[in-house]
Amino acid sequence: MKNEDITVVYLADGSSVHTRTFLGYFVERNYDVHLITYTPSDIKGVKTHKIATPRFMVPLRTIQAFTLVRRIRTQILHAFYLTNNGFIGALSGFHPFIATPMGSDITTDPEQSRIFRFLVDSAIKGADLVHATDNFSRIRLMELGCPEEKIIVQQFGVDTNRFSPRARSQLLREKMGIEDKYSVLCARWWRPLYNVRILVKAIPFVLKKVPNVRFILLGGGPLESELRNLARELGVYENILFVGKISSQEMPKYMASVDLYVDPVSLYRYNALGNVVMAKGDSGIGQTTREAMACGTPQILSDMPGLKMSELFRGLTYRQLDPEDLGEKISQLLLDTKLRLRLGEESRKAVLQWCDFAKIMKKWEDIYHELKETGTLKNVI
Repeated sequence: MKNEDITVVYLADGSSVHTRTFLGYFVERNYDVHLITYTPSDIKGVKTHKIATPRFMVPLRTIQAFTLVRRIRTQILHAFYLTNNGFIGALSGFHPFIATPMGSDITTDPEQSRIFRFLVDSAIKGADLVHATDNFSRIRLMELGCPEEKIIVQQFGVDTNRFSPRARSQLLREKMGIEDKYSVLCARWWRPLYNVRILVKAIPFVLKKVPNVRFILLGGGPLESELRNLARELGVYENILFVGKISSQEMPKYMASVDLYVDPVSLYRYNALGNVVMAKGDSGIGQTTREAMACGTPQILSDMPGLKMSELFRGLTYRQLDPEDLGEKISQLLLDTKLRLRLGEESRKAVLQWCDFAKIMKKWEDIYHELKETGTLKNVI
């Protein structure tokens, strides 16, 4: 079967880097790729169909999506994020249907309300295949009632040619003012979910032991004013470079040009009201951490229990929501050059083994072809 004979329709966030990268792969291989979304963006070669945006328009979005799925003559339907796109995909009644959770849709959303739990349950029941990005999400899906035989575990891939130690940029290091300083990077959005404030609170503890450090914050988001004010209150504002949002093309240079990457996400998170809530099931290793690993940059993550089961992670951990312990681990890794280099090398090797984009996407091609031909995955899983 030729690739151009397969029409794949995605229900996904058109502005997401995950979406752009995933769909771009299939466009380059001549699949007929359609995107149904309420957040459209220009993705070369993808036929994009915009549907209603506001949350209260869910019935209208569902009708629009259902109509489009039928009109396009869909052969495979794949939805990313269960509480919106996954639910709509399930309501469409189309098969074969693949549902991919993206993190908070299974770790925190089902605990917030019965409505969210209903949406997740519906997506899982309606899917022929549920894609777990790692063993953490596989276990969580089973806790939510997903039959094990429905689940396939596939990491999100990293382009190890782009994200590589070779992406290190001396020009960028000079621009950021870190050519003669230690450097720590965080690329999480400045939103309550991602706990970036914990990293900012850790900075004074780092500076007591390693005064010559600059912290680079990528991402941007609604907490910018709060984070800037917190940095001023702690007297560390001059040690932070608030870069904000950057393009996906720039990301490899940032990841490869620093000494250390920190992801402050944990099971304990701040919600929109500023209250601490606990996620059910580990979030696993985020995509930005995988990208840092591919660049040979060592990482520090919070000590979520599931990391002990991970075949991928090669960095250090700190006690969740404990800025002093995070500061201690950052200082340790910055001052121990041998350990830092060793963890960076091991991280690169682990990503090449488990997360290489080309290998993972070839597996998705096999999945799509078999679903199209037989409607099952007996020969792929």
